[in-house]
Amino acid sequence: MIKNTTFFLIGVSTAILGMLVMVFDYPQVQYFEQMPPESYSLLDIEERNIHQRLLVEITIGGAIFSTGAGLVVFSKIKS
Repeated sequence: MIKNTTFFLIGVSTAILGMLVMVFDYPQVQYFEQMPPESYSLLDIEERNIHQRLLVEITIGGAIFSTGAGLVVFSKIKS
């Protein structure tokens, strides 16, 4: 039973946002990860920076999702 509706709604919204970030960034990260080392070394510095930013974004997306899931659990415990 949900004891705090506000935390529940914020948690669900936050979890959905984090999940969307991860779902949309994952294929792009896999593109760079599946690239042979020779091809990756031929990329411009800007393209390598894009890969690094995508890794940071997917990590932040996971943290946002975890925070949202934590708020959902917290809403069921805390009154």
